[in-house]
Amino acid sequence: MAIPVRGAGRTYEIHGAADWAHLCRTYPLDVTNSRRHDWYRVTGRGGRWLLPDWSRVADDWDAVHLSGWGYLTAATREIVVDAEYSSVIGGWGPDETYWLTGKVREIDEPRVHWDAEERGDPWRRVDGDGLSRRPAR
Repeated sequence: MAIPVRGAGRTYEIHGAADWAHLCRTYPLDVTNSRRHDWYRVTGRGGRWLLPDWSRVADDWDAVHLSGWGYLTAATREIVVDAEYSSVIGGWGPDETYWLTGKVREIDEPRVHWDAEERGDPWRRVDGDGLSRRPAR
């Protein structure tokens, strides 16, 4: 789904593991106690874990965008932050943006839904009646 917005802001781009690790190093939040068991099951790594402290990220950035490539190459994998800590990108989708401040706001226009009828089919815009439409040429 695409949500129409208005405004401009500073967006931190995550194109891969190095960008996520940099975000974690710059705005560290130790989440070892809450993530240790789940992330061990995903990565097999026992150790300390970080996530970005989103309240501190918002001091410098209005949004964080995970590119499609960043998602495919870094999500759900161990990302080494430093000698002591690692992190995981979890709960994000490809090409997804999280808005951290109010500089950009959703506008009162319809959200745009997209769908592919079968795996490997091209994505098509879905109108309000739920029917997919071929893009206009």
